[in-house]
Amino acid sequence: MSPHAHDGPSPTAQRQSNGHSNSNRSRLRHIDSDEAYDLICVGFGPANLALAIALHDALEDPSTAPARLRTRPPRVLFLEKQEQFGWHEGMLLPGATMQISFIKDLATLRNPRSEFTFINYLHRKNRLLQFTNLDTFLPQRIEYADYMKWCAAWFEEVVVYGQEVLCVRPNNMSRGSSKTDCFQVETKETRTGTVRALWARDVVIAVGGRPSMPEPFPSGHPRVLHSSQFASAIHKALPDPSQNYRIAVVGGGQSAAEIFNDLHTRYPNSHTRLIIKSSALKPSDDSPL
Repeated sequence: MSPHAHDGPSPTAQRQSNGHSNSNRSRLRHIDSDEAYDLICVGFGPANLALAIALHDALEDPSTAPARLRTRPPRVLFLEKQEQFGWHEGMLLPGATMQISFIKDLATLRNPRSEFTFINYLHRKNRLLQFTNLDTFLPQRIEYADYMKWCAAWFEEVVVYGQEVLCVRPNNMSRGSSKTDCFQVETKETRTGTVRALWARDVVIAVGGRPSMPEPFPSGHPRVLHSSQFASAIHKALPDPSQNYRIAVVGGGQSAAEIFNDLHTRYPNSHTRLIIKSSALKPSDDSPL
């Protein structure tokens, strides 16, 4: 059996259907071919976005690119379950800052001259001077999310959104060999339910973490929210800002503290309690990475 990668979803069609137009275009191209993809990446969050940027940067300078990338452009496809790029949207709270320095962005530590550094993003957005005057290494989370969205827009030609990957199966395309030389990636379009099979020589899986709800709390209850849902769902759960709600925030990490602080602004008449297991709040993570 020969792999038919072109039977899968078309990144170009998906980009056009979303109505995006972007003058910035990466060096990764969608290439129609009957061959398997060189690489399929499952998920298009910060990890695989950084991988896309690294591939772009390698193609920018052929002299430093691996020999494999010098012969022909790589056939790469990114599959993302969300309908558009998003990063921790449930925690994009006003005034909330990053825990890590902007220098640890998607490119700087690997290639400070990359187009995709946070500094270049600020320059392109005419915000470099303003950010410098803030005298901080910690940008607001809302701005950092916009930075990653700006980076992601470069790669729309090779990203297909609204695709849920159902399974990845190793395949042996060479007769008489026990070595896995190809993978079958089964993906379902979230809007239509259409299931397709794609083929790739290598697969990278970076789907991010999943919300974990402690067992005592009911799953799917409209008044019980995980922190990852907070900013997008709190208005439905508590629609009246003037009401005297009784709210409990369970947890002792940075997210819980930020939500606790935000609730006092959103619902000034409410009674909000922070419930923690330990004797004090956990300090903000300032580890090297």
